[in-house]
Amino acid sequence: MDDKPYEEPTEISVSLTSPEAIVLFELLSRWIADDNAPPGTESFHHPSEWAVFQGVLTSLESQLVAPFREDYKKILSQARERISLDYSRFRLEE
Repeated sequence: MDDKPYEEPTEISVSLTSPEAIVLFELLSRWIADDNAPPGTESFHHPSEWAVFQGVLTSLESQLVAPFREDYKKILSQARERISLDYSRFRLEE
């Protein structure tokens, strides 16, 4: 048995395509920045989970240009459409 304590690297990278990042930014913005449509508290088991979402949103804000453009709604629509085509098996029930 290994007695060495468990450790993760200091930082972990997650790769997203630009459309994925734009759609994730929009979702997290609605949940966090606008305090408009967050999931219910029953969705979270610990406050750290919400804090991680806030950190991801901050990271996206510092890297994305699209959300600050006048044509953002069009860019977002195109990103959603592209992802919908790539992930068509994940359709939401309407």
